[in-house]
This record gives sequence, C-alpha cells and structure tokens, in this order.
Amino acid sequence: MNKTDDYVLMLVALLLLVLSAGAIFWFSGNRQNNNISQSLTPKIIGQAVLTVDFSDGKERNFEGEIIEGETLLDALSQASKAGNFSYKLDEKSNLAAVESFVKNGEKSWHWYLNGKKVSKPYEMSLHAGDKILIRYE
Repeated sequence: MNKTDDYVLMLVALLLLVLSAGAIFWFSGNRQNNNISQSLTPKIIGQAVLTVDFSDGKERNFEGEIIEGETLLDALSQASKAGNFSYKLDEKSNLAAVESFVKNGEKSWHWYLNGKKVSKPYEMSLHAGDKILIRYE
C-alpha cells in the first residue's frame, strides 16, 4: 500500500467513528426527549360531575375527564369553557359571580364536594367519581 491508500483508509475510519458517535448521540437524545414529553402529558384519572345550581330552578350540569392534581376551581374553569359561561373570583379566590348571579349580602356561592361543604376549592384535588356542586344560596 502507498501513503495515499493509508490516508484514505484513515479518513474513512475517522468518518465512520464520527458518524457512529453522532448516531449514538442522536438516538439517545431522541429517546430522552420522548421520556420528557411523556412525563409532561397529564394523566387522566377518571371522570367527575359538576353542577352549577342557580337556586332559581336553573342548573347547568357538566361531566368530563379529570387529570391528576386537578382542583375544583380547575373543573369550574373547564366547565365554563365547555358551557360558554363566565365566572369571577374575588381577591381571596372565592367565587364572586357566575354569569349575572353575584355574591351580595343575602346570597353567595357555596361549594360542595360529594355532599360536603368546601371552603377552599382551589386547594381540593379531585378524584374519580367526584360530584361537585356549586350553589347560589
């Protein structure tokens, strides 16, 4: 063999080494990104029912999937988007109004989870089968 052949063989070996290292880096990186994206996907844990009772004979009912860590307030937010209605919170994150039904001296909005009154809906996580009632009383 002459020097040109040796040079070509060394260049081919070096090129194969670089391509192999690149392939290993590329595929291991993609696998890692898939794990990250899967961990960011919310885990659906079941379904819950939310009822908004306006105490005038009118109710709005919603049923849907819930994800891990979802709160009662999150469920109201999702229901308002699905049901095309508005709500407002006061400075303490309490429900101040749903549509034109505003908290006043006589009536205000109260939360119930599975029949039990809840004072901090933004702290309560939902579980499969939960029944949420928001009543104007």
